[in-house]
Amino acid sequence: MTCPVPHITESTAPEHLSGAVARFERVGGSVLFGLFAVGLFDQPMLPPVSAALEATGRSRNQPWARAVRTAAADQLIYHGEDPERAAEAHRLMVLHRDVKGIGPDGERYSALNPQAWNWILYSAFFVQRGAYIALTGTEPTPAENQAIWDHYRHKTDGLHLPGKSRPIEDYTELVAHYERMAADELRATPALAAATDSVRQAPLPDFFPAVAGPLWRLSSPILSHVVMVLGCGIMHPDVRARMPITWTRRHDREFAAITAVLRVAFDRLPTSVTDSPMARNRRKYRKLVAQYREVGLTSFAPEPAVRS
Repeated sequence: MTCPVPHITESTAPEHLSGAVARFERVGGSVLFGLFAVGLFDQPMLPPVSAALEATGRSRNQPWARAVRTAAADQLIYHGEDPERAAEAHRLMVLHRDVKGIGPDGERYSALNPQAWNWILYSAFFVQRGAYIALTGTEPTPAENQAIWDHYRHKTDGLHLPGKSRPIEDYTELVAHYERMAADELRATPALAAATDSVRQAPLPDFFPAVAGPLWRLSSPILSHVVMVLGCGIMHPDVRARMPITWTRRHDREFAAITAVLRVAFDRLPTSVTDSPMARNRRKYRKLVAQYREVGLTSFAPEPAVRS
């Protein structure tokens, strides 16, 4: 029997845990984090999520536009100020009300069904945790795992369903739930196949000029392979087994080599290079706040020299 780990929010994390939370947040605010996005492909493995994605068609037909919108929403949720984070969470909750229907299996689906909705939150957390381990080379302790999960729940509070439908609080229970879902609920779905194809045969990004087409055709197979290896490399083994790829020891070696290079880049490149624009702005803001606070007095009591 294990002792429960106390739940820790961003504002109450003890000093010995605040470092893990800061590293976790820095990973989520790094442009390198995007290289692990294939790790999110456990989401379309859940049949109701697959049905919703296929019904809208945007994931299949507009992969880059959807990826950009998702990344923008994530930045607002994870790195925006409280009013912007709350507004974005409210917008996402309202818009997802329209995502409902009957899937190919005849089962009703709804984006706001607690199982499906929370699965998206759990998936995003574990991808960030996987990238955290890959980019820092450190495995969180049990207390650090709880701390970063509490921090993530704090950041995504506006996306939580009410009452008993809220995300699991205890990290150990979260892991057990994820493993049950991976073993019993996930499938190879049409949306998973479409998502995988969008990586393997990635079209020229909408935000690239047409003149970049030849260069993209030359470089995209390499980039596609890298992001597939990185994303699958951080997946739970039961999830990776459902990916339409055959994972081999060669992939293990490639994952180790690529993450070793990324770790050096993450450690040594200035944050002005590795931070996303929103994270860079937040870092500058916090630095300015600290500088202004240093100007203030620690006491307004009269000083001896002033009294005399």
